[in-house]
Amino acid sequence: MGNNSLIKHLRMITNVVVVFLFAVVVVVVSAQVFSRFVINLSIRWADELSRFAFVWLVYIGGAVTIRDGRNVCFDLFLDSCKGKTWKLMFTIVTGISMLFLVLMTYFGVLVCNAELTEASPIMHWPMAVVCAAIPIGGVLMILEEVCYYLEHKNDRDGQIEGKEN
Repeated sequence: MGNNSLIKHLRMITNVVVVFLFAVVVVVVSAQVFSRFVINLSIRWADELSRFAFVWLVYIGGAVTIRDGRNVCFDLFLDSCKGKTWKLMFTIVTGISMLFLVLMTYFGVLVCNAELTEASPIMHWPMAVVCAAIPIGGVLMILEEVCYYLEHKNDRDGQIEGKEN
């Protein structure tokens, strides 16, 4: 599944978005710190924009961590297993992660619906746009979790690429 052209393009877009959001956070926070402490002037919208970009960075970046196998996992259980036991535990761990991601995505949609009429206090952006990071990131993380499982479910010795005992 990881060799699929659509998946590759989606991953490339995800990487670009994550780098862009990280750059926004760094530039905006740096400008705010410089402005506040050197010029003695506060940029009113900087705090709000950096928080919103960071929220998106966390949820979109979650897909990248899952893709690389660096997400929070039950490593203690997986590292202690080999062969068929490992495959069973890997499947259970993936199932638990998928359940969490599906619930997060579902409740993220509910949060977005609840925030449809709200606007941010300084920039007056729709809060539903900020909250949309939850279901969009959730869908990306679900996709990456499925890809990761399909790519690693047949690891014979119980080792996941990139992880060491």
